[in-house]
Amino acid sequence: MDNKRREKLKTINEKVFELASTIKLLSNVAWPIETQNEFLNHYSTGKAKLPEVAYQKINYDLEKNELLKLKQSFTADEPTEVYTIKNIESLLDAIELNHAIGTNSFTELSKKIFGVPGDTLPNSDVSIITAAEQIINLADEFYHPYVNPQLDSFQAEDIKNYMEKRIHAIFKDEAPQIEITDTLAAKATATAKIIRLRKGPHFSHFDFKQLFYHEIMTHALTSLNGEAQPLLRSMGRGTLRTLRTQEGLATFSEVVTGAMDIHRLKRLALRTVAIDMALKGANFIETFEYFVSKNISLNESFSSTQRIFRGGFPDKNIVFTKDSIYLDGLMNVHTLFRWAMKHNRIELTHLLFCGRVALEDLHLLESSYAEGLIIAPKFLPGWYAKIEILAGSLMFSLLANLIKINKDYD
Repeated sequence: MDNKRREKLKTINEKVFELASTIKLLSNVAWPIETQNEFLNHYSTGKAKLPEVAYQKINYDLEKNELLKLKQSFTADEPTEVYTIKNIESLLDAIELNHAIGTNSFTELSKKIFGVPGDTLPNSDVSIITAAEQIINLADEFYHPYVNPQLDSFQAEDIKNYMEKRIHAIFKDEAPQIEITDTLAAKATATAKIIRLRKGPHFSHFDFKQLFYHEIMTHALTSLNGEAQPLLRSMGRGTLRTLRTQEGLATFSEVVTGAMDIHRLKRLALRTVAIDMALKGANFIETFEYFVSKNISLNESFSSTQRIFRGGFPDKNIVFTKDSIYLDGLMNVHTLFRWAMKHNRIELTHLLFCGRVALEDLHLLESSYAEGLIIAPKFLPGWYAKIEILAGSLMFSLLANLIKINKDYD
């Protein structure tokens, strides 16, 4: 790639980066906190009432036109150009999804972008929902008598204080700010600049480490590294196509650091099953009561159900399938690391931390990384920097797959 072409691609990426910062999705489909309070108040009296929600009309036509102009302004021949085109197309998908909020098209677009629970896991005949059901069954078997009920007794302020004590030592002047808000369906979200925590006593003692590794040491870290890319600055902005890998990597980090607990894993599986229920016609109350029946707290049951129906209405069959990517992403990333260890290709996984990428981008951008067009990540999570410990864990995982449990210990 000559200097003129490189400068043009750099300029395009700067524009894509800026446009991506203006195109939201989750905040546009969020429900106000009053919705939860009103629903739970009615539910506690035995008179469950479907939540009433409304959405502002979203118009990203200006951003759409700018992105289309950028897409038509160059030919994608080099890997870095192909990556840029893919990001532009994914942002156009996000605009289309925003414009479909509250319509049946929202479900179809969501299924196209994020998939459905019936999709199969990587290199497997096993579907995501089958894996989810197995996790739920195993979790139920493991619960008694060793696992105590999960208590959500910590405030967002407790998590904020814990995070602030740790992030400044790692990121120094580039550390993201942490704020508490009452507009989140998730417990937390993260970008390079800001970590948002859901207001209230929604947190268990497991959440301290889980949110630290998931939100800060994955989402914020990859955004910071991506923003520092001199050529592909759009690597600093997540797009819908990179979410599966991002969430998979973040959840994988919980597993390899020992932060993942049985309640969290079961909750991810329950959401997958609940999405399938909603796609088959279950309404908000039926889906909510499914979570309750699985010993999930009322607050968390509402939050998990809301995640599935946001973008639509509780009495209509409009479903947001995003939460089906977590288990799928986790298995994809786990499989990648096992493959990389087995074939002595761990350097390929380095690209996961250079910015926001999808797994399909790793082979695409491998030569660009070797040429220095993509620079090495400035920040790495501790679990990855200590590769020997990760290698031991993955080696045992490979070994365990070869062993069948036939012995009866009763």
